Amino acid sequence: MITEKHEAFDKCSLVGNYLGVYFGQDQGVRLGESTVVSRKAHAVVPGKKGHVRVLVNRDAGKTFQKFIDPDQLVHMDIFHKPGVVDPRQAAKLVFWAIENHLVEENHNLKFMEDERFKSVLDYALRIEISTRAGGGTVYDLFQGEVRPASEEEEKLSHVHVLARLTPDRYSILLPVAEAIEEAVMASGLELVKVKKLSHGREKDKQENFAGFLILPWKKSKGEFSPLLIRENQNQLLLKLAERFANLEEVEDFLESYTSNIFRRKSKDEQKRKWGDLDHCLDQLLELGLLKNTMLGPVITREGRELQQFLRSHKCELEAELRRSIRKTPGTSKRFQKMGKCEYRPSQVEFTNRNKTVRLTDKSWSGDLAVPETVVEAKKRSLLRGESHLTVHKEDLHIYDRRSYVPIDVCLVIDASASMAGEKRQAACYLAEHILLTGREKVAVVTFQEMNATVAVPFTRNHKVLSRGLARIRPGGLTPMADGIFTAVELIKSSKASNPLMILISDGMPNFPLWSFDAKGDVLEAAEKAAEAKIKFVCVGLEANKVFLREVAKRARGTLYVVDDLNRDCLINIVKQEKKAVATV
Repeated sequence: MITEKHEAFDKCSLVGNYLGVYFGQDQGVRLGESTVVSRKAHAVVPGKKGHVRVLVNRDAGKTFQKFIDPDQLVHMDIFHKPGVVDPRQAAKLVFWAIENHLVEENHNLKFMEDERFKSVLDYALRIEISTRAGGGTVYDLFQGEVRPASEEEEKLSHVHVLARLTPDRYSILLPVAEAIEEAVMASGLELVKVKKLSHGREKDKQENFAGFLILPWKKSKGEFSPLLIRENQNQLLLKLAERFANLEEVEDFLESYTSNIFRRKSKDEQKRKWGDLDHCLDQLLELGLLKNTMLGPVITREGRELQQFLRSHKCELEAELRRSIRKTPGTSKRFQKMGKCEYRPSQVEFTNRNKTVRLTDKSWSGDLAVPETVVEAKKRSLLRGESHLTVHKEDLHIYDRRSYVPIDVCLVIDASASMAGEKRQAACYLAEHILLTGREKVAVVTFQEMNATVAVPFTRNHKVLSRGLARIRPGGLTPMADGIFTAVELIKSSKASNPLMILISDGMPNFPLWSFDAKGDVLEAAEKAAEAKIKFVCVGLEANKVFLREVAKRARGTLYVVDDLNRDCLINIVKQEKKAVATV
């Protein structure tokens, strides 16, 4: 029996190595007869039973969870005949399969219950299962919490699995696949054999994943009509603004494709600011807004009409965009919180002119509500049988007072080369969302090359914020210590209310401030934030978790470890922290 377990573990390790090689070549693999696994999206070929295509131009993380960086998710589909698989039952079998695999990997876990549970929990939070009956993480489903199925999931003919795994963890995929196949058969359904696995590109379908615009209309007879484009200029510009963070960026982007060679931006400049534009350019070329020339893509007459529409309707478009930015995304659990900040915020009271209360011994002072007092006195004078108006103490009304916790936010954004493109745009979108959804001030400090810069001082003005954000050009080194120290000095000089400093970085410090030790200087700068009694939050990637945890500890703050610095994840983190401050 022990020998069989060892053989099963060795088989899982072998399969994990095998998958790592094929995933590195952007290829998918068939596990057994009914399971397809890759880091891409999959599609069933219409009219060809048992034929599954791996879409090599559609990264699974970008397609299904709006990740910015590719190759973050492993995608697995287990095909079965029509029917419903209970995701809770599948999660239980997967949970136990993970536990057995980890015990085989480390026999000491068999006698260490707490450590074993933590190890299994780590995987259970990283793996999501979806069926026609709903879905969720393995952990949530194991607890009986099922997310309702979406319209797309209600049409599923397979069990859909997404796993946030690094290559050294791919050995877990075989036990997971076998557990789900067991769950399918336990549901009384038969597995469907995948007869053919092919690889190809998806060209026509425009899905919601990073790099693509979600166009508000479809082709007409295989081509886009210029009239149709003109009718939808408003929607197209809003979609472009979502992609490029704001309308100023869209204007700058369109201007970079002018035929004037002195005003054109090089590919390196564009990539540094906006990231990978290949998908976006392909769509604009297809729409006829750009055309290929010897100079490269150049804006067409229809494109210039779009530019003119943007200039003449900028106010209305900005209002629409602000409404869009204010929307809060659905809650995300794709982050891990570490540490706790012991922070006591101060409240501010204000007079609520929309509500009045009767003066009592408890509320003996306040702003007198004259109209309400006179009306009440008149009524009571009549009831008291008085011949003229007299005001007694019980007639007095005052305006109610309310209190709230103002939270001024200072974003400290890594603007080194690795943050170019969608990460920069996600951070900029976050800044605008904070400003437009609250009454407090927002400031932005960026750090790159060899120093930090106050990109936007504390402001409540959206235009001031947008102009400052548009000037951010990622590149160079990561002087993180200078970024934190500059933010501390800005907060102290601005007398911010309950300041909340949020450090956003995808890397490690590599340029010092006071000494020759870049990391040591960051820790010292973090201590200065703690001394200034600034609530500190750090958002970083798992690869840098150990160092960033120490930074948060020195600042007496909180660390959020994320898989991806996308806008939805950042907004949910800030929302959670502001709520935590307001309820202390």
